[in-house]
Amino acid sequence: MKTWMLMLLAVLVLAAAGAAAQTPAQTTPAGDADAGKKLFVSLGCWTCHGYEGQGGAAPRIAPRPLPRAAFTTYVRRPPERMPNYPERVVSDEQLGHIHAYLQSRPMPRPIESIPLLQP
Repeated sequence: MKTWMLMLLAVLVLAAAGAAAQTPAQTTPAGDADAGKKLFVSLGCWTCHGYEGQGGAAPRIAPRPLPRAAFTTYVRRPPERMPNYPERVVSDEQLGHIHAYLQSRPMPRPIESIPLLQP
Protein backbone atom coordinates (compact mmCIF):
# COMPACT_ATOMS: atom_id res chain seq x y z
CA MET A 1 0.00 0.00 0.00
CA LYS A 2 2.84 2.40 0.79
CA THR A 3 4.36 1.83 -2.65
CA TRP A 4 1.07 2.73 -4.33
CA MET A 5 0.81 5.96 -2.33
CA LEU A 6 4.40 6.93 -3.11
CA MET A 7 3.85 6.29 -6.82
CA LEU A 8 0.68 8.36 -6.80
CA LEU A 9 2.46 11.20 -5.01
CA ALA A 10 5.29 11.06 -7.56
CA VAL A 11 2.80 11.21 -10.44
CA LEU A 12 1.05 14.20 -8.88
CA VAL A 13 4.32 16.08 -8.33
CA LEU A 14 5.46 15.41 -11.90
CA ALA A 15 2.08 16.45 -13.28
CA ALA A 16 2.13 19.69 -11.29
CA ALA A 17 5.63 20.46 -12.56
CA GLY A 18 4.58 19.74 -16.14
CA ALA A 19 1.45 21.87 -15.83
CA ALA A 20 3.46 24.78 -14.46
CA ALA A 21 5.87 24.57 -17.40
CA GLN A 22 3.14 24.73 -20.08
CA THR A 23 2.35 27.93 -21.90
CA PRO A 24 -1.31 28.78 -22.60
CA ALA A 25 -0.90 27.63 -26.23
CA GLN A 26 0.17 24.17 -25.03
CA THR A 27 -2.74 23.49 -22.70
CA THR A 28 -5.14 20.74 -23.72
CA PRO A 29 -8.73 21.77 -24.41
CA ALA A 30 -11.47 20.42 -22.18
CA GLY A 31 -13.04 17.15 -23.26
CA ASP A 32 -16.59 16.15 -24.12
CA ALA A 33 -18.25 14.45 -21.12
CA ASP A 34 -20.82 12.60 -23.26
CA ALA A 35 -18.10 11.12 -25.47
CA GLY A 36 -16.12 10.34 -22.31
CA LYS A 37 -19.00 8.37 -20.83
CA LYS A 38 -19.23 6.23 -23.98
CA LEU A 39 -15.47 5.60 -23.89
CA PHE A 40 -15.53 4.85 -20.15
CA VAL A 41 -18.11 2.14 -20.82
CA SER A 42 -16.69 0.77 -24.08
CA LEU A 43 -13.13 0.50 -22.70
CA GLY A 44 -14.46 -1.36 -19.66
CA CYS A 45 -13.30 1.19 -17.06
CA TRP A 46 -16.66 0.76 -15.32
CA THR A 47 -15.96 -2.89 -14.51
CA CYS A 48 -13.53 -1.86 -11.75
CA HIS A 49 -14.33 1.81 -11.11
CA GLY A 50 -18.15 1.61 -11.32
CA TYR A 51 -20.35 3.39 -13.88
CA GLU A 52 -20.03 6.69 -12.04
CA GLY A 53 -16.35 6.29 -11.16
CA GLN A 54 -17.47 5.71 -7.57
CA GLY A 55 -15.08 2.82 -7.01
CA GLY A 56 -15.56 -0.86 -6.42
CA ALA A 57 -12.76 -3.30 -7.20
CA ALA A 58 -10.65 -0.21 -7.95
CA PRO A 59 -10.48 3.23 -6.27
CA ARG A 60 -13.01 6.02 -6.64
CA ILE A 61 -11.92 8.30 -9.48
CA ALA A 62 -14.85 10.70 -9.71
CA PRO A 63 -16.06 13.38 -9.31
CA ARG A 64 -12.56 14.72 -8.60
CA PRO A 65 -10.13 12.77 -10.78
CA LEU A 66 -6.40 13.42 -10.78
CA PRO A 67 -5.36 16.55 -12.70
CA ARG A 68 -5.46 15.90 -16.44
CA ALA A 69 -1.70 15.40 -16.96
CA ALA A 70 -1.41 13.09 -13.94
CA PHE A 71 -4.51 11.18 -15.05
CA THR A 72 -3.00 10.58 -18.49
CA THR A 73 0.33 9.50 -17.00
CA TYR A 74 -1.39 7.13 -14.61
CA VAL A 75 -3.54 5.52 -17.31
CA ARG A 76 -0.50 5.07 -19.57
CA ARG A 77 1.72 3.53 -16.85
CA PRO A 78 -0.29 2.46 -13.77
CA PRO A 79 1.83 1.17 -10.88
CA GLU A 80 -0.61 -1.46 -9.62
CA ARG A 81 -2.96 -4.08 -11.08
CA MET A 82 -4.70 -1.79 -13.55
CA PRO A 83 -3.82 -2.59 -17.18
CA ASN A 84 -1.96 0.12 -19.06
CA TYR A 85 -3.67 1.90 -21.94
CA PRO A 86 -1.09 3.02 -24.52
CA GLU A 87 -1.87 5.77 -27.02
CA ARG A 88 -2.58 3.19 -29.74
CA VAL A 89 -5.49 1.94 -27.58
CA VAL A 90 -6.84 5.27 -26.30
CA SER A 91 -5.64 8.66 -27.56
CA ASP A 92 -4.83 11.67 -25.42
CA GLU A 93 -7.95 13.34 -26.82
CA GLN A 94 -10.08 10.36 -25.76
CA LEU A 95 -8.51 10.44 -22.29
CA GLY A 96 -9.52 14.11 -22.17
CA HIS A 97 -13.11 13.09 -22.85
CA ILE A 98 -12.98 10.44 -20.11
CA HIS A 99 -11.48 12.99 -17.72
CA ALA A 100 -14.30 15.44 -18.55
CA TYR A 101 -16.86 12.70 -17.88
CA LEU A 102 -15.32 11.91 -14.48
CA GLN A 103 -15.29 15.61 -13.58
CA SER A 104 -18.95 15.91 -14.56
CA ARG A 105 -20.12 13.31 -12.04
CA PRO A 106 -22.00 14.77 -9.07
CA MET A 107 -20.59 14.70 -5.56
CA PRO A 108 -22.06 11.96 -3.36
CA ARG A 109 -24.74 13.00 -0.89
CA PRO A 110 -23.47 13.85 2.59
CA ILE A 111 -23.90 11.02 5.08
CA GLU A 112 -26.04 13.31 7.25
CA SER A 113 -28.66 13.43 4.47
CA ILE A 114 -29.17 9.64 4.38
CA PRO A 115 -31.70 8.66 7.08
CA LEU A 116 -30.70 4.99 7.22
CA LEU A 117 -27.15 5.96 8.16
CA GLN A 118 -28.20 8.07 11.11
CA PRO A 119 -27.88 6.80 14.69
